[in-house]
Amino acid sequence: MKTLIIVNNGVEECEALITYDLLYRAGIEVELVGFSQNIVSSHNVTFLSHRLIDDVDPKEYECLILPGGMPGTKNLEADPRVQKLIDEFVKEDKYVAAICAAPSILIHKGLLKDKRFVCFPGFESGLEPAEGKVCQDGKFITGKGMGAAVEFSHMIISNLLSKEKADEVVNKIQY
Repeated sequence: MKTLIIVNNGVEECEALITYDLLYRAGIEVELVGFSQNIVSSHNVTFLSHRLIDDVDPKEYECLILPGGMPGTKNLEADPRVQKLIDEFVKEDKYVAAICAAPSILIHKGLLKDKRFVCFPGFESGLEPAEGKVCQDGKFITGKGMGAAVEFSHMIISNLLSKEKADEVVNKIQY
């Protein structure tokens, strides 16, 4: 089971790194895939990506994760490589997870039109979001914002491994 989290300048670091950490603790092979090696988050935190987006083969992964943040979400949406990855994951019926502002990328592509989803308030683009911090509809998993990062990760782990494994991980961090 292999997962990628796309990170770029302006990403909300907690949405990316909490998700990374919890998936890693669950035993999922997860990579931070960046537009560059050095990433500067929306809150000026610098960290390294594991791999560059141009070196990614989507066939290697079962789940694509899009963290939010500004201007990170706008940077993700504007990048044709990200758009292509989303299209490939949807075509192959693989999981696509987005949190905070990032579900707006899926909304603008028309992928959440008839789906249940959540996102950061103001990024609904005319659609009606569901209630709660996290939501799943088919292979789409969405989270409302940074405060939902643990629940978002729990839902991803539940789908990729099992609810029992997800419960174990969040219990071990004293959540």
